[in-house]
Amino acid sequence: MKILFHVCCSNCALYSIRILQAEGHDLTGFWYNPNIHPLEEYGFRLDSLKKLSADWQVKVLYNEEYNTEEFFEHVSPSPERCRACYALRLEKTAAKARDEGFEAFSTTLLISPYQDFDQIAITGQRFAEEYSVTFYLKDLRPYFRESMNLARKLGFYRQKYCGCIYSKEEKENAVRAKEMKRVSWLT
Repeated sequence: MKILFHVCCSNCALYSIRILQAEGHDLTGFWYNPNIHPLEEYGFRLDSLKKLSADWQVKVLYNEEYNTEEFFEHVSPSPERCRACYALRLEKTAAKARDEGFEAFSTTLLISPYQDFDQIAITGQRFAEEYSVTFYLKDLRPYFRESMNLARKLGFYRQKYCGCIYSKEEKENAVRAKEMKRVSWLT
């Protein structure tokens, strides 16, 4: 099957690509991530994907416009922000898949145990119906640790948070809380 594969980062793409290519699919990556913040982080992740694309000879279509305004128009710092972010990126992928003649679309988000698999599945199916292109759903989560280990081994950039400013803040707060707990335990 000819699949347009939304790529959030090279780490999540490594095993996703391996698994789907082993199944015989013709994959083309698609970079569209207006959620990634700040610009420096966006650049690190984009450069890492370009390295993966070159090293593994993976075709990738790039939408490199750094348009965080589009993200903030759709997403607020609410608990529903991840659903809105999935919808933003999957809709763009479904539309691109249809416009470029792909049979299906999918996403590397399906490998992360930190993402809401069921919500991604629902969102993907919704846009599959809307854009008349198949959403290829495969639970890749069992390969997450292997993918992260391979990323480390290959020297790919490894981010510390999902991507948006809200997840960055949550991660930083969690690290500070852990450090405060450690320091209070020592005193």
